[in-house]
Amino acid sequence: MRQASRVLLSFSVALTVALAGVGCTSQRGGSSGDATPDSAATSHLTGPPLTLGFVTVEGSTLGSYPETRVAAQAAVNRANSVGGVGGRPLRLVTCATDGSPESSQNCANRLVAEKPVAVVGGVDFGTQAAMPIYESAHIPYVTGSPQLSGELDSKNAFALSGGSVAELLGITNYLTATKHIHSAHALYVDLPGLLTAAIQGSQNILRKKGVSDVKLIAEKADAADFAPAVTQAAAGNPDAIIVVFQAAACARIVQAAAALNVRSDIYLIGSCATPAVPQAAAGRTDNLYFASSYLPVGTTGGDADTAAFRAALKPNDRTSASQGAFSTVLDLRALLARLPQPTADTLTTALRATHDEPNVMAHPYTCDGKQLSIFPAVCNSAVRLLQWRGGAFADVTGTWQDGRDLLGLIG
Repeated sequence: MRQASRVLLSFSVALTVALAGVGCTSQRGGSSGDATPDSAATSHLTGPPLTLGFVTVEGSTLGSYPETRVAAQAAVNRANSVGGVGGRPLRLVTCATDGSPESSQNCANRLVAEKPVAVVGGVDFGTQAAMPIYESAHIPYVTGSPQLSGELDSKNAFALSGGSVAELLGITNYLTATKHIHSAHALYVDLPGLLTAAIQGSQNILRKKGVSDVKLIAEKADAADFAPAVTQAAAGNPDAIIVVFQAAACARIVQAAAALNVRSDIYLIGSCATPAVPQAAAGRTDNLYFASSYLPVGTTGGDADTAAFRAALKPNDRTSASQGAFSTVLDLRALLARLPQPTADTLTTALRATHDEPNVMAHPYTCDGKQLSIFPAVCNSAVRLLQWRGGAFADVTGTWQDGRDLLGLIG
């Protein structure tokens, strides 16, 4: 299990560097600051507001995720429209980082000064450096899109989804337990020294589950042309091609795959579950599968929370990351509403006591530190497999995929 921890920690660091260094789900940038609750939503609420902090990367060369902030504010408005927390309004205070550890620390200090009951994480590549600040202030850090080891193993962090680690495990579980594949080729971002342990661990899992043909293809995230790497990955028409890149590269990869008429099924992690990726395939989406910690929102239907998310976010902003921000805020509101005295301390206690707690647009969560034993902050390791159909993501299997039992096969 110690080896498994090293393997997945290496993967976590490697994937974060890949995501941070070369692209993002959105490049629009955006400002960030104190957010005033929607007046129409709060006009019937009384008492002092309860503050939630929110941090995400915006307007940085490392990446920009303003849609997560928009989603978090939409969730606050939704919460206030249905009674807030015991009649008190929620208030969101946001801070944008530039992806560096220093900016994450600065945001942490600023948000802690606002005395929030919790800080919600959007996508922040410097969170690990900020976690000691939240820990010292005894303020829980809660995220639906964990990126770094600090978000996965801090005693003060609660990840209501398992992020990329859980998504890869879920893909592997589906391919071996349901599809019973015999060949799998992985196309992954080339970061020498960082991915070695993770790739070896992935090979071990696949081979121990009976996959005889496992081939690994590394490529630079900023490659001028992905066609040669995609050609290598598709050689021999494998049962599955697993892609481990960030969204910008994933769009170029599926574009190349469509041009080359690749027939193998292609499985992508949740960072690529953004409309821009399937849209780049020019209609060839029948063989593309996306692992996501969240249910698809579709173009119609769903419960009231799903409808509110869909109404608040533009179609191209309905990503796994923005779903994570929206879901986390509403999950926290549900817990806070049950507390006689909603504070950071009582919320932390409530989070640690959760068991199969309803999770907006996601699988129920349990924050007992045992869902992914080597990453105790993870409260939920289940993922869904999606495809792009009719201009929106749609569910593939109707069931959750959970590969946490595969961890013992890594070493």
